[in-house]
Amino acid sequence: MIGHFVSCAVAVGLVAVFISYPQPPLSSRLEQWKQLGEFLSVGKRKIFFVDEKGQGSSGPVVCLHGFPTSSYDWIKILPDMKSQFSRVIMLDFLGYGFSDKPEDHTYTIAEQAEIVETLLEKLSVPSAHVLSHDYGDTVALELLARSNSKKLSFVMQSLTMLNGGVFPETHRPRISQKLLLTPGLGYVVSRLFSLPIFSRGFGEVFGASKPTNEDYADFWAALRYNDGDRAAYRIINFLRERQEFKGRWVGALQSTDLSVLMLYGPADPVNPPSFAAHFRKVVPRHKLVTLADSVGHYPQWEDPETVGREFLKFIQSLETQTRS
Repeated sequence: MIGHFVSCAVAVGLVAVFISYPQPPLSSRLEQWKQLGEFLSVGKRKIFFVDEKGQGSSGPVVCLHGFPTSSYDWIKILPDMKSQFSRVIMLDFLGYGFSDKPEDHTYTIAEQAEIVETLLEKLSVPSAHVLSHDYGDTVALELLARSNSKKLSFVMQSLTMLNGGVFPETHRPRISQKLLLTPGLGYVVSRLFSLPIFSRGFGEVFGASKPTNEDYADFWAALRYNDGDRAAYRIINFLRERQEFKGRWVGALQSTDLSVLMLYGPADPVNPPSFAAHFRKVVPRHKLVTLADSVGHYPQWEDPETVGREFLKFIQSLETQTRS
């Protein structure tokens, strides 16, 4: 009995430590990224975004990041994008990065799509290319569905996606995601993550090129900012939505006349190689480029040179077709 009491007391103590654990400071890299951007008020919420002027002639591109990270994901391919586009717009979705992260909130893909529309309206951007990854792919598909039905407030000029759970059939959620999805347990789990636990789990989705310790610390600090870890069990609702709205989002990809490119890292445990075969079967007229066997779930971080090159090649080919 005493031993059981002691075990319970230790467990409660550990939970209390995790709950009160202070947010890590931002590194100079993250602080510079934050200083590069600004905030947009959408209703009662503040959304962080970076709007970088480019030297290219291809118009604006809006970049939609993945779970559980932020707009900082694009920093390695930002120079390539600035060379091709006139503007590079990168936002932190609600619940991510430097944006507000309300815990008592029902997060939906539709709301995130509306935030993208509102941001582009505020920035006076009538048309844009879209580059997305993971969670951002799902937001992009909602935007595509609206575009197909002529209900989108801006013109999508093209869509390029990176590894994302486009098809529920081939998506393999991580254990941490399954735990966060579990009612009741998700609330507890969201409060028990730490940098070592996060780094170990997050590192598993990368291929041969893993983040450095400094990278892990940055990803973690951006996640913890504004107590974002505590909202994770709410944000993870997007996995349920992918099942619920599969017909709408996969259907949008099947029926669109828009040019679509998928850049796929095959060393991805979340979207294993069966994904590529399914993509070619379900949407055969869209282009899929398979990257090196060593590239995993974060191609833009693991192999930014190839991702930047293939992305720009795709945009340039579209412009050549338009001129001819």
